[in-house]
Amino acid sequence: MKQIPITELTPGMVTAQDILSYDNKTIVPKNVVLTENIITRLEGYSIYYAQIEDKLAEDLSVPMASQSEQQQDAAISRPPSASQSKSSKEKMKERRQFERFSHGYTQCAEHFQNNLTKSLYRNEPFRANELLKETMALLHQDMQEISIFDMLLNMRSKDDSIYSHCIDVALISNVLSRWLHFSEADQMMATACGLFHDVGKFMLPAGVLSKPGKLTPEEFEIVKTHTTEGFHLLGRYSSIPDPVKNTALMHHEKCDGSGYPYGLTGDEIDKFSKIVTIADIFDAMTSERAYRSAMCPFTVIKYFEDDGIQKYDMKYILTFLENVSNSYLNHRVTLSNGMEGNVIFINHDNYSKPVIRTENNEVIDLQATYYQSMLQLTNNKNLSIESII
Repeated sequence: MKQIPITELTPGMVTAQDILSYDNKTIVPKNVVLTENIITRLEGYSIYYAQIEDKLAEDLSVPMASQSEQQQDAAISRPPSASQSKSSKEKMKERRQFERFSHGYTQCAEHFQNNLTKSLYRNEPFRANELLKETMALLHQDMQEISIFDMLLNMRSKDDSIYSHCIDVALISNVLSRWLHFSEADQMMATACGLFHDVGKFMLPAGVLSKPGKLTPEEFEIVKTHTTEGFHLLGRYSSIPDPVKNTALMHHEKCDGSGYPYGLTGDEIDKFSKIVTIADIFDAMTSERAYRSAMCPFTVIKYFEDDGIQKYDMKYILTFLENVSNSYLNHRVTLSNGMEGNVIFINHDNYSKPVIRTENNEVIDLQATYYQSMLQLTNNKNLSIESII
């Protein structure tokens, strides 16, 4: 192992240690064969040195079966195939950490439902602080903050309730507020805003919410009233802070004025609402519904990129996209052409199109293939990540 200046890296070198950003985020994992594209992107990170293996990787175009044992030892290790190892999801579900999280999550959703139902229909106290503390406890099980996305990815079910969605949004809002370096008090507030953002939906006709298909324009207008209904519902309780009430009202507003119910713009929207808006969309799209399958997180990242980041607070959305895409580094994925591989590098000017190392040790830069397909220089048109496995 030797330390090499970034300016002296060459294709074929193999990383001996994870290459980290200035804030200790993994940019390129250990044991990755560097390509021209990866090296070029590294130069934009203000990183000066990298730990590199003493020997170059062997020519990866040569089939592994035809190489000598010494060559195989020198070559970068091949990711295990599906027949050789379990998927990331299977491994996650076997972990005690996930078992504890799943139990606490289910219990939290049940308590949320019971408490809100009793408050609405029996006029019993709304124990918001107790529900918030129980939700916060899910974040403190010796987990790194990014593992929340792994946990939620494995909790998906078409039977997910509004209660589950609210808990998801609370957890994601908490993580995003930490990525934004909010104070601990504001992190707690962001979590509360996410937890109660959709309570207005409990005031709507059940048939509209449970409809297994596309809503009519009239039905959608009814659904849109959950924002004002939630604001008025939370207004019944003097213990609920104003930012929580405002988020129930504003979480569908967009910074460019295209949202509802009032078409607010920019600074007119509460900062916690801006966070919850991002968390709400991400969770809704990555959750399974009766009328559609859950979308891959990278598909949702592309949605944000295509939707126009001017609709969101620029700092909030860019921070979210960078960090949430980094959270899927080293995850195994399937591509739209049927291939499988591991995410080894995030393209920070196109978060939805990372660099993939396939089971055959082929390195595919999805951003490069996208640009090439636009120029009709390749057959890999619209190559994208289909799922995380």
